[in-house]
Amino acid sequence: MGENQLWGQLMPNDIAAKSDHVDLTVYVPCYNEEKLILKTLDTIRQAASGFSFKYEVLVFDDGSKDRSADLVREYIQKNHLEGQFELVSEGKNRGVGANYFRAAERGRGTYFIVFFGDNSEPVESMIKMFDLMGKADVIIPYIDSRFRDTKFNSDHRGFLRRATSITYASFVRFLSGHRLHYFNGFVMHRRENVLKNRVPASGLGYQSEMLCKVLEDPNVTFLEVRVSCWSRESGMPTAFRLKNVISVAGSLWRIFSNHWFSPAR
Repeated sequence: MGENQLWGQLMPNDIAAKSDHVDLTVYVPCYNEEKLILKTLDTIRQAASGFSFKYEVLVFDDGSKDRSADLVREYIQKNHLEGQFELVSEGKNRGVGANYFRAAERGRGTYFIVFFGDNSEPVESMIKMFDLMGKADVIIPYIDSRFRDTKFNSDHRGFLRRATSITYASFVRFLSGHRLHYFNGFVMHRRENVLKNRVPASGLGYQSEMLCKVLEDPNVTFLEVRVSCWSRESGMPTAFRLKNVISVAGSLWRIFSNHWFSPAR
């Protein structure tokens, strides 16, 4: 029996009748992820199978040069997921941050979350996030990145990625005044807060920039939850590309200026 056939038998929560509203919109950014994107979709379905909420998955193919879009299209058809899973593929590279807000516009969920197309979020971490949905306005996952006592480390990425995450989080804490463990990753928001707090970032700094903006509202509630993260199984990460580095630098500047020089302060 093929892997997709097996998943089809295990996912009672998959096929929700199409309606005007769902509980959760899942945004999946995808750029040249033909080796990993279907595993990502399988992981999401597996994690959601133990819950009764209604959800939708929006896969944004960001101008991939490989077969990512074709594979997703075939996957949706083969597993009869039309109306719940949707592929958005326009052949243009806009960036993960720009598509994040486009997905929030397109979505129908009360809550909104991103899971990346490289299958780096384990099913156990997704389940932790789903279990906390509705407990606060923002659910913030953090990866316990360590250089010492590594047996307690929940960040299973390579040394450079761990070092970058630790350094970046320290910068954001200093620039924003917010004392969170972590500012990036698969944060769950109320979708209305995403739409009200758009930021111009196209790169991977979009989440930390928007999160800091959301948390400037004293009425917003949040919870932090410890999760795990894995290194991608194949392909090259986009975090260190020049285009993303420039975008992240812009996000850091705006985090600093919005917090310390905002007219509201």
